[in-house]
Amino acid sequence: MKKNTPFAAFWDAFLPNNVVLLQAAGLCPILAVGTTLQNGVALSACTAAVMLPLSLFVTFFGNKLAQWLRPALYALLASVLLLGTAFALHFTVSPELYAALYIFLPLMAVNTLFTYRTTPLHLSMPPLVSLADAFGSALGFALVLCISSALREMAIYGTVWNIPLGYEARFPEAAHPFIGFLLLGFMSAALQWFKKLLARNTAPKGGADL
Repeated sequence: MKKNTPFAAFWDAFLPNNVVLLQAAGLCPILAVGTTLQNGVALSACTAAVMLPLSLFVTFFGNKLAQWLRPALYALLASVLLLGTAFALHFTVSPELYAALYIFLPLMAVNTLFTYRTTPLHLSMPPLVSLADAFGSALGFALVLCISSALREMAIYGTVWNIPLGYEARFPEAAHPFIGFLLLGFMSAALQWFKKLLARNTAPKGGADL
């Protein structure tokens, strides 16, 4: 699907070319702190709060900057935006949740989710298409992160969003990053299967019936 309309750009970035499952971008927060659904939602919101305004900056000013300067400037802008989201998380949402994530929020500034948007493809996008693409990427990241976080929370604590599920089995080893890698591998394989199924069902039928 060509990224020539906002909807096409959104859908392509959200699922068919999910930046996490196909390009392994943004793995650090998923593997390190994606162990509860609350963590996953908070990190997803912080990511969207950075990616959306950053995408507009890339569209309007990216081509005016030297190529060697772009990654460093994007990281600096991401740091400023993350500082604002961290402040909001601490003072308006949950100090405890901020305390659980504060070590990793600065690392998000150099997350490949942001720096990969310095490619010529993203620089040439119209503003609305770029914004839709960024929203699709952020939502695709959130989908992967929240599914992985919820499954790991169920295994580690027997809860979802701190709500007990009523079973006693526990698998504390799910907190290890290796389990996150396994889950991402299964989700990536599922995406490839879905894409092949979709391509087979939408492919034109060749030849007329005899």
